[in-house]
Formats: sequence, C-alpha cells, structure tokens
Amino acid sequence: MSVIQTQTWLYKFIELCEARSGKGSAYIQCETLCGPLMKLTPKVTQEVWQYELLNYGLFEPNEWMNIKDTVKEMEAQKVWKIVEKEYQHLRKLWNGPAVSIYIFPVKKGIPGSKEKMPQKNGVAYRGALFLFLSANLPKKELKAMLAHEYNHVCRLNYLDLAPTKITLKDSVIIEGLGEYAVKDLYGEKWLAPWSNLYSFEDAVAVWKRRFIPSLNVLDVKNHYHFLYGKARSPLPKWIGYHIGYQIVDSFQKAHGPFHNGELYYKSSDEIIAGSKFAVDKSLLD
Repeated sequence: MSVIQTQTWLYKFIELCEARSGKGSAYIQCETLCGPLMKLTPKVTQEVWQYELLNYGLFEPNEWMNIKDTVKEMEAQKVWKIVEKEYQHLRKLWNGPAVSIYIFPVKKGIPGSKEKMPQKNGVAYRGALFLFLSANLPKKELKAMLAHEYNHVCRLNYLDLAPTKITLKDSVIIEGLGEYAVKDLYGEKWLAPWSNLYSFEDAVAVWKRRFIPSLNVLDVKNHYHFLYGKARSPLPKWIGYHIGYQIVDSFQKAHGPFHNGELYYKSSDEIIAGSKFAVDKSLLD
C-alpha cells in the first residue's frame, strides 16, 4: 500500500462530467471517486464514503469544471510523487504501518460566502489516509500535513481500538502527537495556527472545567465538539487541538528528547501526567 494514483480517477470524473454537461455530477463523483473505496470497508457504501469525505474537505461535485486545472497544477507540482517519497521516509523513521494514501482537490467553498475555506485538510483511518489539497501548496507544508496525518495512523495502529472505544483523552493526545511530529520534523514555522492560539492560563482553565470531567467519554463522534470548539462558547474554537499539542509539547520538554516516533508508544495517561496539564491520577482511571 502507498500513494494511490487518484489523478486517474479524477480525470475519469472530469471526462464523464464533460460528456454529460455536469448533469449528475454528484452521482459521478460517488461512482468514480468513492466506489473504489469500498474495498477498504466492504460494509460501508460508496454513498457513506462520499458523505464522510465531503465533510472533511473533498471538493463539491458542482466544482467539476475547475477540477481539471487543479489536477494538472498538482501534477506539475509533483504532489503525488512528493507524498509518496515522504510517506516512505516517515514509515521507515517511525517503523509505521502500511497505509493507502488518497489525494483529492479540496473544496473551494460556497460562492459569495464570507467564510474562509482551508487550503488543505486531511483525515486518517487505520488503513487509509486522505489528503484534500489546493494547488501550489509549499512543499514543506505538504510534508507537514502528511506527517500530522500519518502520525495519526501510527497512533491508531498502536491503540488498536475501534472508534467507539477511543476515549476523549486519547483523541486529544492523538491530535497533540500529530502536531508535535510537525514541529519535530519541520520546525515551528509549519505548526498549525491553533497550536499557540490561547494562553496557558486560559487553556488550563478550560481543561480543568470542561475536559477533565469528560476524559473517559467514549467514541470519537462524541469528541468533535471538544476538539473543534466554537467561537464565543464555553469550548473555544480549536481548543481540543490546542490543548493536545500543548500537553504533548510540555511532556516532551520535561521528559524528552524522544526520537523516531517514540512518543506515540506512550500511553495517554503517561503523557498527560507528565505534562503541564497533569491531573489527579484517579480522574484518568
């Protein structure tokens, strides 16, 4: 398993959309891009895959007219080759598992909307990793994104738990480990903006009040509001990601250095207990 040549799927999608003047583009996207994914999870339909990936950043079907240029630009930038080479490097460095990597253009957003859409996004599963990209991302930014997501794969492989059995503390540490890997490999310049979004005092206050009572809540679907938060709410935007990174970073500073993926073999309890966000151990049991 390695980087899948999804540009061939994308050109097929474009060809069919052009032949039908865009009619049924959602169905065509589902068939050409999500149909092949059923081999990953035979019990999950292509429609479910499409819904899932659209939520994480896959381009909208009605953007089909612009996709050809985007794919050509990504090919010119050698995106698939860069990701393949870096994946092989990371897998060797971290002694990580094999994974299939799927690359697609990221959605542009709703015309007329003031909401700024991300230039990239990704999602990782135990056996698959998806990158949603815009053209002309800096090479280091592309590598940093891959490292963050592939670190998730390594951590999930280590935990060996179904999504419904993962606790909130594990989800927080998963994100923290992924972003710490970016800092370790490429430097602070390539960290996500949320990594230093809040002061230590503010983050600890939210951690104690909102996170500690819920650290053992199961199922990743129940963790999203903790991780993403929301502006002007009890859980500020990106607070879980921020806290996760600060926990891992402070643990590394106090007990490191750790090299070559050693951190993702540490338990969530150990990392939290050794960080600036340490809590009474009885609360973590």
